[in-house]
Amino acid sequence: MEIRRKSDTWGTVQMIKRFEVENFKGFKDKLIFDLNARDYSFNRELVKDGIVNKAIIYGKNGIGKSSLGIALFDIVSHLTDKERMPAIYLSYYRNLEQVDQPVSFRYVFWFDGDEILYEYQKMDQDYLVRETLFLNGVKMLDYDYFDLNIRFVDRCLAGELNIDLVDNRLSVLKYIYRNTPTNFSPAITKMIQFCENMLWYRSLSEGNVYSGFTNGSSMLTERLYESGKIREFESFLRDNGIFYRLKFRSVNGSHELCAVYDDGKNMAPFLSLASTGTKALFLFYIWSISAFDKISLLFIDEFDAFFHYESAENIVLRLNHARGFQTILTTHNTYLMQNRLTRPDCCFLMTENRIGNLYDATDREIREAHNLEKMYINGAFKE
Repeated sequence: MEIRRKSDTWGTVQMIKRFEVENFKGFKDKLIFDLNARDYSFNRELVKDGIVNKAIIYGKNGIGKSSLGIALFDIVSHLTDKERMPAIYLSYYRNLEQVDQPVSFRYVFWFDGDEILYEYQKMDQDYLVRETLFLNGVKMLDYDYFDLNIRFVDRCLAGELNIDLVDNRLSVLKYIYRNTPTNFSPAITKMIQFCENMLWYRSLSEGNVYSGFTNGSSMLTERLYESGKIREFESFLRDNGIFYRLKFRSVNGSHELCAVYDDGKNMAPFLSLASTGTKALFLFYIWSISAFDKISLLFIDEFDAFFHYESAENIVLRLNHARGFQTILTTHNTYLMQNRLTRPDCCFLMTENRIGNLYDATDREIREAHNLEKMYINGAFKE
């Protein structure tokens, strides 16, 4: 299953270049996630325009890998009407040591040569304090909901639209986007459309928990049925060492995916037989056929929590070949620290309130032949 998208042939580059968050959940101090790449001659396909396109984040339990993903996707509920992050992940929104201070989010986007710096502060998921936006270094927006003296909106951004928002639950930028012509500012339009197509998901005991890209829920088996790719799914499972003969049957107007035995004489519901790891592979496959040709950024939290290391490697390779979207994975699996799968500037170590790539974590020159996992285990990288 090769994941490609039509826009690959257009040469567009739309990515997050840098993200900063402060006072969010466990991040009392500013956390900087810098995706600027370094100069390596191998695995060049993992980088676009000098920006890491395929990132893997490693870190110990409780260090904040999940919180980083939740923070990064705050912009989805802020600027779009797509699926919000589940409320269970948003308890204690502000850091408990500084509950009187707002949370600050800062994004640097790169869209086909245009750089957008967008920053906003909030007291919780819904209530805004201030928004600022710069396009290629030029200030376009600086709006404070509580200070009438800070209400700057460039006419190139808003045109003749009258802006006097009293409800700080509505983003000024979202309001402008919804009430001006579609191409009022091509770069800003690209940014918001990028945010609308971001997808975060995790495959843990909660089932199909996700944020962004779409709305509501639908039966995963129905998505597979509608795609007509049941044989391709069988092949995908075989690539991961799992062998099933599958068939759909109609049950009360819906389509149940079944495993077939004894030349079709016996069958049983696939999801009642599948292991946790197989279900995680099923979830990945369903997202791949229903979303990967449209999304802008994919963040999979604890992506290989239930995978054998060979399946984890298989998924990484598949995502590496997906040219049309940026990917960020979190894991504990240091086996994936291999230059045949990644490269030093695409591997990030996360420690308390800090995240940095392997290149910056050592004074040694790292070459393609080096064993990154062995270097990590032997303490070559500063955490």
